[in-house]
Amino acid sequence: MAAGTGTLDREEGLKRLVGTLEGLCALDGPAGFEQPVISRLEEEFRPLSDRVELDRFGNLYALRQGAGRAPRLMLAAHADEVGLLVKSVEDAGFLRFEKLGGVADHSLPGTAVVVGGRHHGVVGLKSSHLMTPAERDRVPPYREMYLDVGAPDANAVAEMGIRPGDPVCFHAPLRRLGPNRVAGKAIDDRTGCTLLLELFRHLQGLTPAGDLWAVITVQEEVGLRGAQVAAYRVNPDYAVAVDTIAAGDTPETAGRREQPVGIGKGPALVLASEGSRAGSIAHPKVWRYLQEAASRAGVACQTALMIGYGTTDAAAIHLAREGVPTGGLSIPRRFAHSAQELLDLGDMWDGFRVLCALVEGMEGHRDLGFL
Repeated sequence: MAAGTGTLDREEGLKRLVGTLEGLCALDGPAGFEQPVISRLEEEFRPLSDRVELDRFGNLYALRQGAGRAPRLMLAAHADEVGLLVKSVEDAGFLRFEKLGGVADHSLPGTAVVVGGRHHGVVGLKSSHLMTPAERDRVPPYREMYLDVGAPDANAVAEMGIRPGDPVCFHAPLRRLGPNRVAGKAIDDRTGCTLLLELFRHLQGLTPAGDLWAVITVQEEVGLRGAQVAAYRVNPDYAVAVDTIAAGDTPETAGRREQPVGIGKGPALVLASEGSRAGSIAHPKVWRYLQEAASRAGVACQTALMIGYGTTDAAAIHLAREGVPTGGLSIPRRFAHSAQELLDLGDMWDGFRVLCALVEGMEGHRDLGFL
């Protein structure tokens, strides 16, 4: 396949990326309830792919058949976002809830939400005017919070059609901040979904050297569950998880000591990750191929170590079957797992260029041995 990253038009490409990201972020798809996102992406991938499939778990698979000169590559991004679940309804009409994914308690009070995809509400907590000094100085646990959907009592909630088990999403449409940054909900990981979709648009009329699978996984935020199923099904020769990563460049973080990754400094190549349940270390050959792709694209990447605070679908993919050589490409974002995640569009554009160069270089990716 002829190289084409040098001919990409930044202005036009960014416009398309932002438009796609805005549309995907507007959809509600917390873990286990990704149907609106998967449905939209199925519709978008179908005319761009040789084959599109869905499994019973919810994962979406889009294939661009290759020329047979290179190993099979799987690129994975997850569709789900963090959210909440209605747990119970109180007599006064307030809703108690549980979390779906890693939502920090301190980020919740006052957040606008949508319940069951239909009803607007807000995360409530005792007014600061009524708190004791001790209460004001602590982070209240989420079990002290509730959802207020404007209902006067439980009967009104029932008439609205709200039931225990209904999913709850943040209500925060994507918006521009300055000339080159955006903020909103679900940037993690509709960013990765956007990059894979736009990559397939870029590849129209081109044949990759090997089979290329774009996989949109589900339930990443609750344990990388979809990726485990998807990697077994695709059985790729190698893989790259495309995600976002927490930036450590805000005033309260320790910068280089805590997380030396910032927005506006390029996409991050994830060398290692380790969370509470899983982790991964980039395969040496996939790591090299990612670095070579960045070099060909003229993109300066950051090196990321996600040790002790999180991981990506790579942690599930690399353990499939007999093991899958896997790496990770992540776009830095601030205010992770909140209603206002924030990223730099330049990082997203450069991540797209790296992925284009990676696919264009597939014919040279024949050595996937460990040594």
